[in-house]
Amino acid sequence: MSRASTHRSDGERGASTVHAVSVSLLLVVVTLVLVQAVSLVQMRHRVAAAADLAALAASRASAAGDDGCRTGAAVARRNGARLVACRMDFDVATVTARASSPAWWGGRWASEQKARAAPESYVTGS
Repeated sequence: MSRASTHRSDGERGASTVHAVSVSLLLVVVTLVLVQAVSLVQMRHRVAAAADLAALAASRASAAGDDGCRTGAAVARRNGARLVACRMDFDVATVTARASSPAWWGGRWASEQKARAAPESYVTGS
């Protein structure tokens, strides 16, 4: 019975280190891409919430006799976005909010969301 030789040739020395470093580097890159994707989804949700809140505030302010777009812009700003469009049709507010990501690898991502809101009296007819 012969045993298989466990000796490696000189050409194979360090091969497992190269493979381990390659796999580790690949895992780091995949993790960075996933973190950025999650961050973009969170930004999109934040902008959608800011647009919804800005539209509600603008509609309520307009119904109270104030400047709806100015109120909506302030609410959007407090929620991490800015209004790029605001239209008041009587007391119905239609807004578009926008936010940009921090610079990643030399680029920025942006998200825009539209929202519309009307006073309760428009819905209930009172």
